[in-house]
Amino acid sequence: MRYQHVKVVIVGAGINGLCTAWQLAGELDGPEIVLVDRFLPGHARGSSHGEERITRSSYESAEWVAASMRSRNELWPALEAAVQASLVVPGTAVFWGPEDGPLPTYAAACRMAGSRVEEVDVATARARFPHMTFAGADRVLHDHLAGVIAAARTMRALEAWLDAAGVRRIQGTVASIAEDDTGVLVKTADDAIRAEAAVVTAGPWVGALVPALRPRALPLRQHVGYWQMDVQAGRTPPWVHLGKTGLHYGLPTLAGGVMKAAKHRVVGSEDNPEVEVGPDLLELDEVGVQLREWFAPGPGPRIDADTCFFTAVKDEAFILEEPPGKTRVLAVSACSGHAFKLAPLTGEAAARWAVRVAG
Repeated sequence: MRYQHVKVVIVGAGINGLCTAWQLAGELDGPEIVLVDRFLPGHARGSSHGEERITRSSYESAEWVAASMRSRNELWPALEAAVQASLVVPGTAVFWGPEDGPLPTYAAACRMAGSRVEEVDVATARARFPHMTFAGADRVLHDHLAGVIAAARTMRALEAWLDAAGVRRIQGTVASIAEDDTGVLVKTADDAIRAEAAVVTAGPWVGALVPALRPRALPLRQHVGYWQMDVQAGRTPPWVHLGKTGLHYGLPTLAGGVMKAAKHRVVGSEDNPEVEVGPDLLELDEVGVQLREWFAPGPGPRIDADTCFFTAVKDEAFILEEPPGKTRVLAVSACSGHAFKLAPLTGEAAARWAVRVAG
Protein backbone atom coordinates (compact mmCIF):
# COMPACT_ATOMS: atom_id res chain seq x y z
CA MET A 1 0.00 0.00 0.00
CA ARG A 2 1.24 3.48 -0.88
CA TYR A 3 1.34 5.95 2.05
CA GLN A 4 1.43 9.71 1.73
CA HIS A 5 0.84 12.79 3.87
CA VAL A 6 -0.81 15.96 2.62
CA LYS A 7 -2.58 18.99 4.01
CA VAL A 8 -6.00 18.35 2.47
CA VAL A 9 -7.60 15.35 0.78
CA ILE A 10 -10.73 15.84 -1.33
CA VAL A 11 -12.88 12.76 -1.85
CA GLY A 12 -14.81 13.10 -5.09
CA ALA A 13 -13.60 14.89 -8.24
CA GLY A 14 -16.87 16.15 -9.62
CA ILE A 15 -17.45 19.86 -10.08
CA ASN A 16 -17.56 20.55 -6.33
CA GLY A 17 -14.35 18.66 -5.66
CA LEU A 18 -12.55 20.36 -8.53
CA CYS A 19 -13.72 23.83 -7.50
CA THR A 20 -12.71 23.17 -3.90
CA ALA A 21 -9.23 22.15 -5.11
CA TRP A 22 -9.03 25.23 -7.36
CA GLN A 23 -9.89 27.55 -4.48
CA LEU A 24 -7.50 25.69 -2.15
CA ALA A 25 -4.64 25.98 -4.62
CA GLY A 26 -4.75 29.73 -4.07
CA GLU A 27 -3.85 29.17 -0.40
CA LEU A 28 -1.74 25.98 -0.40
CA ASP A 29 0.93 24.50 -2.63
CA GLY A 30 -0.58 22.16 -5.20
CA PRO A 31 1.25 19.03 -3.93
CA GLU A 32 -0.34 19.58 -0.50
CA ILE A 33 -3.74 18.76 -2.04
CA VAL A 34 -4.88 15.34 -3.22
CA LEU A 35 -8.09 14.47 -5.08
CA VAL A 36 -9.41 10.92 -4.79
CA ASP A 37 -12.07 9.59 -7.15
CA ARG A 38 -13.12 6.06 -7.98
CA PHE A 39 -13.59 6.91 -11.67
CA LEU A 40 -11.42 8.38 -14.40
CA PRO A 41 -12.05 11.95 -15.63
CA GLY A 42 -14.97 12.26 -18.03
CA HIS A 43 -17.05 9.45 -16.52
CA ALA A 44 -20.87 9.59 -16.64
CA ARG A 45 -21.74 7.88 -13.35
CA GLY A 46 -22.30 10.91 -11.13
CA SER A 47 -23.66 14.43 -11.39
CA SER A 48 -21.07 16.46 -13.31
CA HIS A 49 -21.04 14.99 -16.82
CA GLY A 50 -22.74 16.41 -19.90
CA GLU A 51 -21.96 19.33 -22.17
CA GLU A 52 -24.05 22.14 -20.67
CA ARG A 53 -25.86 23.45 -17.58
CA ILE A 54 -28.16 26.39 -16.88
CA THR A 55 -26.90 29.36 -14.92
CA ARG A 56 -29.53 31.74 -13.55
CA SER A 57 -30.28 34.16 -10.74
CA SER A 58 -33.91 33.25 -9.98
CA TYR A 59 -34.61 31.21 -6.86
CA GLU A 60 -37.18 30.80 -4.10
CA SER A 61 -35.13 32.63 -1.46
CA ALA A 62 -33.33 35.97 -1.52
CA GLU A 63 -30.28 34.27 -0.01
CA TRP A 64 -30.03 31.90 -2.96
CA VAL A 65 -30.60 34.73 -5.42
CA ALA A 66 -27.76 36.71 -3.84
CA ALA A 67 -25.50 33.64 -3.90
CA SER A 68 -26.21 32.99 -7.56
CA MET A 69 -25.54 36.63 -8.47
CA ARG A 70 -22.18 36.59 -6.71
CA SER A 71 -21.25 33.29 -8.30
CA ARG A 72 -22.18 34.53 -11.77
CA ASN A 73 -20.76 38.07 -11.45
CA GLU A 74 -17.55 37.36 -9.54
CA LEU A 75 -16.53 33.73 -9.25
CA TRP A 76 -17.25 32.39 -12.72
CA PRO A 77 -15.28 35.28 -14.28
CA ALA A 78 -12.44 34.52 -11.82
CA LEU A 79 -12.48 30.88 -12.85
CA GLU A 80 -12.50 31.80 -16.54
CA ALA A 81 -9.52 34.08 -15.96
CA ALA A 82 -7.64 31.36 -14.09
CA VAL A 83 -8.10 28.64 -16.69
CA GLN A 84 -7.94 31.12 -19.59
CA ALA A 85 -11.08 29.80 -21.24
CA SER A 86 -14.61 31.00 -21.90
CA LEU A 87 -16.94 28.84 -19.81
CA VAL A 88 -20.28 30.69 -19.82
CA VAL A 89 -22.44 31.72 -22.78
CA PRO A 90 -24.28 34.74 -21.34
CA GLY A 91 -27.96 35.21 -21.97
CA THR A 92 -31.33 35.40 -20.27
CA ALA A 93 -33.79 32.85 -18.84
CA VAL A 94 -37.55 32.73 -18.38
CA PHE A 95 -39.70 31.33 -15.56
CA TRP A 96 -43.45 30.90 -15.62
CA GLY A 97 -46.28 28.88 -14.09
CA PRO A 98 -49.58 29.24 -12.24
CA GLU A 99 -49.97 31.82 -9.50
CA ASP A 100 -50.78 29.10 -6.97
CA GLY A 101 -47.40 27.48 -7.62
CA PRO A 102 -43.90 28.66 -6.64
CA LEU A 103 -43.83 31.62 -9.06
CA PRO A 104 -44.88 34.33 -6.55
CA THR A 105 -42.21 33.14 -4.10
CA TYR A 106 -39.56 33.33 -6.82
CA ALA A 107 -40.72 36.82 -7.79
CA ALA A 108 -40.64 38.06 -4.18
CA ALA A 109 -37.16 36.63 -3.57
CA CYS A 110 -35.79 38.27 -6.72
CA ARG A 111 -37.25 41.63 -5.74
CA MET A 112 -35.86 41.36 -2.22
CA ALA A 113 -32.37 40.53 -3.46
CA GLY A 114 -32.37 43.27 -6.09
CA SER A 115 -31.66 40.87 -8.91
CA ARG A 116 -31.88 41.62 -12.62
CA VAL A 117 -35.16 39.73 -12.94
CA GLU A 118 -37.97 41.56 -14.73
CA GLU A 119 -41.65 40.69 -14.25
CA VAL A 120 -43.54 40.94 -17.55
CA ASP A 121 -46.99 40.00 -18.76
CA VAL A 122 -47.51 37.06 -21.09
CA ALA A 123 -48.03 39.23 -24.17
CA THR A 124 -44.68 40.93 -23.62
CA ALA A 125 -42.96 37.60 -23.05
CA ARG A 126 -44.45 36.16 -26.24
CA ALA A 127 -43.32 39.19 -28.19
CA ARG A 128 -39.78 38.72 -26.92
CA PHE A 129 -39.78 34.95 -27.49
CA PRO A 130 -42.30 34.21 -30.29
CA HIS A 131 -41.53 30.49 -30.32
CA MET A 132 -42.73 30.12 -26.70
CA THR A 133 -46.40 29.98 -25.68
CA PHE A 134 -46.05 30.42 -21.87
CA ALA A 135 -49.19 28.34 -21.57
CA GLY A 136 -50.91 28.61 -18.20
CA ALA A 137 -49.05 31.73 -17.10
CA ASP A 138 -50.40 35.07 -15.90
CA ARG A 139 -46.92 36.60 -15.78
CA VAL A 140 -43.35 35.67 -16.64
CA LEU A 141 -40.06 36.30 -14.86
CA HIS A 142 -37.39 37.36 -17.36
CA ASP A 143 -34.00 36.75 -15.76
CA HIS A 144 -31.33 38.98 -17.33
CA LEU A 145 -28.44 37.32 -15.47
CA ALA A 146 -28.53 33.83 -16.90
CA GLY A 147 -27.00 31.73 -19.64
CA VAL A 148 -25.50 28.34 -20.44
CA ILE A 149 -22.40 26.91 -18.77
CA ALA A 150 -20.09 24.82 -20.93
CA ALA A 151 -20.00 22.05 -18.34
CA ALA A 152 -17.70 19.53 -20.02
CA ARG A 153 -15.30 22.31 -21.03
CA THR A 154 -15.29 23.53 -17.43
CA MET A 155 -14.42 20.09 -16.10
CA ARG A 156 -11.58 19.63 -18.60
CA ALA A 157 -10.22 23.12 -17.96
CA LEU A 158 -10.22 22.65 -14.19
CA GLU A 159 -8.58 19.23 -14.45
CA ALA A 160 -5.82 20.65 -16.65
CA TRP A 161 -5.31 23.68 -14.39
CA LEU A 162 -5.08 21.55 -11.25
CA ASP A 163 -2.65 19.16 -12.91
CA ALA A 164 -0.44 22.10 -13.91
CA ALA A 165 -0.64 23.42 -10.32
CA GLY A 166 0.70 20.11 -8.99
CA VAL A 167 -2.54 18.90 -7.40
CA ARG A 168 -2.42 15.11 -7.45
CA ARG A 169 -5.32 12.86 -8.41
CA ILE A 170 -5.63 9.27 -7.24
CA GLN A 171 -8.06 6.80 -8.77
CA GLY A 172 -9.54 4.43 -6.25
CA THR A 173 -12.67 3.55 -4.31
CA VAL A 174 -12.53 4.98 -0.81
CA ALA A 175 -12.97 2.21 1.75
CA SER A 176 -12.83 4.32 4.91
CA ILE A 177 -12.46 7.85 6.26
CA ALA A 178 -11.20 7.80 9.86
CA GLU A 179 -10.44 10.79 12.08
CA ASP A 180 -8.20 10.81 15.12
CA ASP A 181 -6.41 13.44 17.21
CA THR A 182 -3.74 14.03 14.58
CA GLY A 183 -5.76 14.16 11.39
CA VAL A 184 -7.75 12.10 8.93
CA LEU A 185 -6.82 8.83 7.27
CA VAL A 186 -8.46 8.07 3.92
CA LYS A 187 -7.93 4.55 2.60
CA THR A 188 -8.47 2.97 -0.79
CA ALA A 189 -7.40 -0.54 -1.80
CA ASP A 190 -3.97 0.77 -2.82
CA ASP A 191 -3.45 4.06 -1.00
CA ALA A 192 -3.51 5.44 2.53
CA ILE A 193 -3.62 9.24 2.61
CA ARG A 194 -2.99 10.98 5.91
CA ALA A 195 -4.30 14.56 5.84
CA GLU A 196 -4.97 17.35 8.26
CA ALA A 197 -8.42 17.90 6.76
CA ALA A 198 -10.76 16.01 4.43
CA VAL A 199 -13.52 17.40 2.24
CA VAL A 200 -16.04 14.83 1.00
CA THR A 201 -17.72 15.88 -2.25
CA ALA A 202 -18.84 12.46 -3.41
CA GLY A 203 -22.22 13.26 -4.96
CA PRO A 204 -24.66 10.33 -4.71
CA TRP A 205 -22.08 8.37 -2.68
CA VAL A 206 -21.82 10.99 0.08
CA GLY A 207 -24.24 9.10 2.33
CA ALA A 208 -22.23 5.90 2.02
CA LEU A 209 -19.00 7.68 2.95
CA VAL A 210 -20.54 9.88 5.66
CA PRO A 211 -23.25 7.67 7.22
CA ALA A 212 -24.67 10.50 9.33
CA LEU A 213 -25.92 12.09 6.09
CA ARG A 214 -27.60 8.99 4.74
CA PRO A 215 -31.07 9.77 6.16
CA ARG A 216 -30.98 13.28 4.66
CA ALA A 217 -29.11 13.01 1.35
CA LEU A 218 -31.29 11.11 -1.13
CA PRO A 219 -29.68 10.01 -4.42
CA LEU A 220 -32.22 10.43 -7.21
CA ARG A 221 -31.54 9.58 -10.83
CA GLN A 222 -32.61 12.28 -13.29
CA HIS A 223 -33.81 11.46 -16.79
CA VAL A 224 -32.80 13.96 -19.46
CA GLY A 225 -33.92 14.08 -23.08
CA TYR A 226 -32.69 15.86 -26.19
CA TRP A 227 -35.10 17.00 -28.91
CA GLN A 228 -34.39 18.49 -32.33
CA MET A 229 -35.52 22.13 -32.28
CA ASP A 230 -34.54 25.44 -33.82
CA VAL A 231 -32.75 26.76 -30.72
CA GLN A 232 -29.35 28.25 -30.01
CA ALA A 233 -27.45 29.17 -26.82
CA GLY A 234 -27.35 32.93 -26.36
CA ARG A 235 -30.51 33.37 -28.43
CA THR A 236 -32.99 30.87 -26.99
CA PRO A 237 -33.39 31.34 -23.24
CA PRO A 238 -33.01 28.53 -20.77
CA TRP A 239 -36.43 28.10 -19.16
CA VAL A 240 -38.13 26.72 -16.06
CA HIS A 241 -41.83 25.91 -15.77
CA LEU A 242 -42.79 26.24 -12.10
CA GLY A 243 -45.72 23.87 -11.72
CA LYS A 244 -47.85 23.35 -8.63
CA THR A 245 -46.45 19.87 -8.06
CA GLY A 246 -42.98 20.21 -9.55
CA LEU A 247 -40.96 21.88 -12.24
CA HIS A 248 -39.61 21.18 -15.70
CA TYR A 249 -36.59 22.85 -17.23
CA GLY A 250 -34.76 23.08 -20.50
CA LEU A 251 -31.92 24.79 -22.30
CA PRO A 252 -30.47 24.89 -25.80
CA THR A 253 -27.41 22.75 -26.33
CA LEU A 254 -24.15 24.49 -27.07
CA ALA A 255 -23.95 22.92 -30.51
CA GLY A 256 -27.37 24.37 -31.40
CA GLY A 257 -30.43 22.79 -32.97
CA VAL A 258 -31.26 20.68 -29.91
CA MET A 259 -33.30 21.34 -26.76
CA LYS A 260 -32.19 19.57 -23.59
CA ALA A 261 -35.12 19.16 -21.19
CA ALA A 262 -36.15 17.18 -18.11
CA LYS A 263 -38.50 16.93 -15.18
CA HIS A 264 -36.83 18.16 -11.99
CA ARG A 265 -37.08 15.20 -9.59
CA VAL A 266 -36.39 15.85 -5.91
CA VAL A 267 -38.73 13.34 -4.23
CA GLY A 268 -39.14 9.61 -4.59
CA SER A 269 -37.46 6.34 -3.74
CA GLU A 270 -33.68 6.28 -3.40
CA ASP A 271 -31.77 5.22 -6.51
CA ASN A 272 -28.66 3.11 -6.05
CA PRO A 273 -25.68 4.79 -7.75
CA GLU A 274 -23.88 1.43 -7.84
CA VAL A 275 -26.43 0.16 -10.37
CA GLU A 276 -26.30 1.57 -13.90
CA VAL A 277 -29.82 2.18 -15.23
CA GLY A 278 -30.83 3.73 -18.54
CA PRO A 279 -33.14 6.72 -18.93
CA ASP A 280 -36.88 6.39 -18.27
CA LEU A 281 -38.29 6.82 -21.78
CA LEU A 282 -41.91 6.98 -20.56
CA GLU A 283 -41.06 9.96 -18.36
CA LEU A 284 -39.29 11.59 -21.30
CA ASP A 285 -42.35 11.00 -23.50
CA GLU A 286 -44.31 13.07 -20.95
CA VAL A 287 -41.67 15.81 -21.12
CA GLY A 288 -42.06 15.80 -24.91
CA VAL A 289 -45.82 16.37 -24.52
CA GLN A 290 -45.10 19.41 -22.36
CA LEU A 291 -42.61 20.75 -24.89
CA ARG A 292 -45.29 20.61 -27.58
CA GLU A 293 -47.56 22.66 -25.31
CA TRP A 294 -44.94 25.25 -24.42
CA PHE A 295 -43.26 25.77 -27.80
CA ALA A 296 -44.66 26.69 -31.20
CA PRO A 297 -43.62 25.02 -33.33
CA GLY A 298 -43.00 22.15 -30.97
CA PRO A 299 -39.96 19.91 -30.90
CA GLY A 300 -38.90 17.45 -33.54
CA PRO A 301 -38.02 13.88 -32.61
CA ARG A 302 -36.17 13.03 -29.45
CA ILE A 303 -32.68 12.10 -30.60
CA ASP A 304 -30.93 11.16 -27.37
CA ALA A 305 -31.45 10.53 -23.66
CA ASP A 306 -29.22 10.41 -20.61
CA THR A 307 -29.22 10.16 -16.83
CA CYS A 308 -27.43 11.93 -14.02
CA PHE A 309 -27.85 12.16 -10.25
CA PHE A 310 -29.24 14.71 -7.86
CA THR A 311 -28.52 14.24 -4.17
CA ALA A 312 -31.71 15.72 -2.81
CA VAL A 313 -32.16 17.25 0.63
CA LYS A 314 -35.36 18.62 2.13
CA ASP A 315 -36.01 22.17 0.87
CA GLU A 316 -33.24 21.57 -1.70
CA ALA A 317 -30.74 22.95 0.81
CA PHE A 318 -26.97 22.59 0.58
CA ILE A 319 -24.88 20.54 2.98
CA LEU A 320 -21.57 22.06 4.07
CA GLU A 321 -21.03 20.72 7.55
CA GLU A 322 -18.86 18.69 9.86
CA PRO A 323 -20.58 15.36 10.60
CA PRO A 324 -21.40 14.70 14.27
CA GLY A 325 -18.25 14.01 16.28
CA LYS A 326 -15.95 15.15 13.46
CA THR A 327 -13.84 18.31 13.38
CA ARG A 328 -11.49 17.53 10.48
CA VAL A 329 -14.05 16.25 7.95
CA LEU A 330 -16.37 18.48 5.95
CA ALA A 331 -19.24 16.91 4.04
CA VAL A 332 -20.35 18.84 0.96
CA SER A 333 -23.45 18.12 -1.07
CA ALA A 334 -24.75 20.87 -3.30
CA CYS A 335 -27.84 18.83 -4.07
CA SER A 336 -30.86 19.09 -6.28
CA GLY A 337 -29.37 20.25 -9.56
CA HIS A 338 -27.81 23.48 -8.30
CA ALA A 339 -24.27 22.16 -7.88
CA PHE A 340 -22.73 23.19 -11.16
CA LYS A 341 -23.83 26.81 -11.35
CA LEU A 342 -22.86 27.49 -7.73
CA ALA A 343 -19.77 25.27 -7.55
CA PRO A 344 -17.20 28.11 -7.45
CA LEU A 345 -19.06 29.50 -4.42
CA THR A 346 -19.40 26.12 -2.72
CA GLY A 347 -15.75 25.43 -3.42
CA GLU A 348 -14.78 28.74 -1.87
CA ALA A 349 -16.63 27.91 1.36
CA ALA A 350 -15.17 24.40 1.54
CA ALA A 351 -11.66 25.69 0.84
CA ARG A 352 -11.90 28.34 3.58
CA TRP A 353 -12.92 25.62 6.05
CA ALA A 354 -10.06 23.36 4.96
CA VAL A 355 -7.45 26.12 5.26
CA ARG A 356 -8.63 26.94 8.76
CA VAL A 357 -8.58 23.30 9.88
CA ALA A 358 -5.33 22.37 8.17
CA GLY A 359 -3.60 25.45 9.52
